[in-house]
Amino acid sequence: MSQNKGGRPVKMNKKYQFFISSTYEDLKEERQKVIQSILSMNQFPVGMEMFSAADEEQWEIIKETIRSSDYYIVIVGTKYGSLIPDGPDAGISYTEKEYNYAAEQKIPIFGFIMDNAAKIDYYKTETDPGKMAKLLAFKEKVKQKYVKFWKNPDELAAQVSQSISKAVLKGDRPGWVRTTDFDIEESYGEILRLTKRVHVLEALNADLKLENIRKPNLWVEIRRDTLGEEGEHDPCEDVRISGNCAYFTVRPISMGDIQEKLLYRDILGREHEADAHEVKMFRHICQNGFPILFYVHNDGDARATGVRVRWKFPNELLVLSLKELMEYITPEEPGFVKNSYENWDQRFFSPDEQDEDIPGADDSEIDAPETTPSMNAASEENHLNTDQFISFDELISISDIADLLDPAEGNEVVSIFAGEVRFEKEEVKHKSGDWLRGIYVLPVKAGEFVIECEIICNEYADVVTQRIKVVIQ
Repeated sequence: MSQNKGGRPVKMNKKYQFFISSTYEDLKEERQKVIQSILSMNQFPVGMEMFSAADEEQWEIIKETIRSSDYYIVIVGTKYGSLIPDGPDAGISYTEKEYNYAAEQKIPIFGFIMDNAAKIDYYKTETDPGKMAKLLAFKEKVKQKYVKFWKNPDELAAQVSQSISKAVLKGDRPGWVRTTDFDIEESYGEILRLTKRVHVLEALNADLKLENIRKPNLWVEIRRDTLGEEGEHDPCEDVRISGNCAYFTVRPISMGDIQEKLLYRDILGREHEADAHEVKMFRHICQNGFPILFYVHNDGDARATGVRVRWKFPNELLVLSLKELMEYITPEEPGFVKNSYENWDQRFFSPDEQDEDIPGADDSEIDAPETTPSMNAASEENHLNTDQFISFDELISISDIADLLDPAEGNEVVSIFAGEVRFEKEEVKHKSGDWLRGIYVLPVKAGEFVIECEIICNEYADVVTQRIKVVIQ
C-alpha cells in the first residue's frame, strides 16, 4: 500500500505470478491456452517449460518458484504422468509432487479437471492400470479444494480467466509491484517517520494500559434474513435461530412435473431446454439454501475504528452471493412478447413452490407457468428426490452453477468469496452496530458445523475469535 496526499491508503497496481502444473505431452495445447489467458490479463505465468523436473537441482529451483508464486494452477487430464523413480516421493508423478508442495506451502490452489464427457484422442489416455488408479486418487485429492471441470482448451482458458479475475479482485496475495510506482527515497523517509511514530505510540500505549480506559466490545450475531418488510411472507421458514446458532432443515425436491427435460422461454420468447438433471440441481440450490445476515455489535463504551471482520465457512456450507443468484434466476422485466419467460420459474422451483415468494426477489407480474395436472399423494411421493443433499462435485457439473458457487462480489464494506465473507467499516459507534447481508448458504450434508469469525479493530491488540454454530437437518 502507498498513501495519497490525503493520507488514505491506495492500492498499487499489483501483478500476480501463477505457477502452472500438469502433465506435458498430452496437454500442450491446453497449457498454451492457459499461458495466453494469463498473459492477456497482464499477469505472470510460470511452469515446467522452464525446468527439467527430473533433475534434483532443478527441483530446488521449482520449489523456490512455487514458494514465490501467488497462486498454483493444476490442470488434470487423462494421463497421470511419469513416476518418480526413487527418494521419499517415489511412485508418484512429478505433477502430484508439485501439488503436494504447493499445498504444504499453503499457496492458494486452482484445480481444473477434464470432464468425463470431454472428447479425447486415445493416445492421450492412461492405459497403465497402476497409473490409472493413481490418477483417480489424485483427482480425488484435487477435488478436496475448489475445482472446475472443462471439456476443451477454450473452455479451460475461459475458466482460468474467470478464476484469475476473482483472485485479482480478492487481492490478498503479495504480488509484484513496479518500482516506478512509488518514490523509493520518499518511502525511506516515510519509514523513518513511521518508526518514530511507532515508538511514541508504544510509549503512550504502555501508559494507557495502566489506566482504566474506555474501549469497544465487538461481537457478531447471526440472524434470519426475511428479505422483506415486517409482515411480509418469510421465505426462510425452515431456518430457526436460537442462542446465536442457526438450524436449517433440508427438504426433498419434487421432480414430478419433469420427465426428461423442461422447455422454457427467455425474454424474447425464444425456446430453450434444460434436462432433468440440470433442473434438479437448480431447484436444490433455490429451495434448499437460505439467506442469512450478520449483525456486528459494539456494546462497549467507545467507538471501534478500522473494523475488519472475516467469516470462514466450512466446506459443508457453500457460500453464494445472494445478489448474483437473484440476478441469474430473476427474469428481466418486462417480457417483449406474450409468451416471454414461459416456464422460466419452473427451472428453479417445483410447481408447489412457485406460489411462494422467491428468496430475495421482488414481486413479479409474470403469470405462473402452466404445469402438468397434479398427481395423487402416492404418485408425488415417488417423484420426490430422496437424496436430500447433493454433493459439491455433482453441483459444479453444471457450469452456470459452478460460477455461482465461486462468487466474487465486493464493495467498500462487504466482500463475498467462496468459503469466506469479509466486512470492513471505518467506524462502528458504541452502543450501536451494523448489518451485513447478501449471503446465501447452501449445505451439502447434514450435521453440526462451525463458522469461524475473526474480529479486529484499531483499538484491539489482537484478533478476537468467535464461533457460530450451524445445524443442518
